[in-house]
Amino acid sequence: MLDVRTLLVPLVLAAIFSAGALYLVNRDNLPVPGVARWAICNATGAVGMILSAMRDVLPDFLGIVASNTLIVVALAFLLSGFHQFLGKKTNFVFYAALVVVVAVLLAYFLYITPSIAARVMVMSTAASLLCGASAWVLLRPGPSPVLVRRLCGSVNLGMAIFYLVRTYVASGETITDFFSGATFVVGVHVFGFIHLLVNTFTQLILISERLNADLKRQANLDPLTGTLNRRALALVAGKAMARAERSAQPLTVLLFDLDYFKRANDTFGHAFGDALLCRFSTLVLASLRAEDSFCRYGGEEFVALLPDTDVAPALAVAERLRQAYAEDETARGVEGTVSVGLARFVRGDTLDSLMRRADLALYQAKEGGRDRCIFAEDDGGIAIVPAREVVSPA
Repeated sequence: MLDVRTLLVPLVLAAIFSAGALYLVNRDNLPVPGVARWAICNATGAVGMILSAMRDVLPDFLGIVASNTLIVVALAFLLSGFHQFLGKKTNFVFYAALVVVVAVLLAYFLYITPSIAARVMVMSTAASLLCGASAWVLLRPGPSPVLVRRLCGSVNLGMAIFYLVRTYVASGETITDFFSGATFVVGVHVFGFIHLLVNTFTQLILISERLNADLKRQANLDPLTGTLNRRALALVAGKAMARAERSAQPLTVLLFDLDYFKRANDTFGHAFGDALLCRFSTLVLASLRAEDSFCRYGGEEFVALLPDTDVAPALAVAERLRQAYAEDETARGVEGTVSVGLARFVRGDTLDSLMRRADLALYQAKEGGRDRCIFAEDDGGIAIVPAREVVSPA
């Protein structure tokens, strides 16, 4: 039979290296919720296991009470890390209360009423509760990757069941040979080693997935306004035009340009100009549907892509946005208005040809005095449509 201390060496080393790896990932990459707590979990667990391995030479308080309490603290940080990663609230009061209760009971059954069975029950119940809670959080429906969460959740569920059985056996004050002997002690450390490795492995995959998603999101968003950028527009428009081509459903594009933006930017400064761009983006995003797409096309130009929307309702949307911006307090302070050019997708269109017609309509809106919405005919001609009348082109 392997000596317990021999088993603890790889377990402690794995916990230390895992804590270090998680710390470095959290320090050198975009902040990922939960990673710092997972690192604390492994570091705390390593200290607890070291104290447990040295119980023969340490005072009982350190070797028994402190070591087991630190392991409970580690499991609490593990659970709170999963909560934070998945965007759920953490009940720190409950965790703190649980840790205090465990410490007090361990001390009571060590000094006041000595009982190994009672200490086993206390420790096993707390570990089962925390591992079970981690399993519950991970196995419930949530974000991808589902397989990784299920693997990690299943291992935590297995640990919860293991400790629950141990609690039940210990509750009779007589622990069976397996649950009190060397075989069980070895089994605890083997299961603990598997638990640590699987948690760390799945945590790194979850972190990688989150970082990739964040990088992808940042690559597709304008950093100032939070709208889609030009790169993302090409991807979204390609899918929307392919769908419109197949289904013969309408698709209309709106090209916005903030009037006199350069004057406002030069007069009041770039910070004010940035605020104006953000304010316009907020107004538009609040008015569009979930299926619509909105992007910053460049400078003070923006594009809205409206699937399943023909010219008349698109003109109504454009006019509503034109009025909302003209009446906004920020824009009104600098006499800010917006001009809009509209174009409808026709079979065979590319994004370039569609945007070219919208740009031609926008040019006519600017030349016509700004603060208006104009629709480009499908053949590239211009229909000067007073948006306030909201009529369909001839």
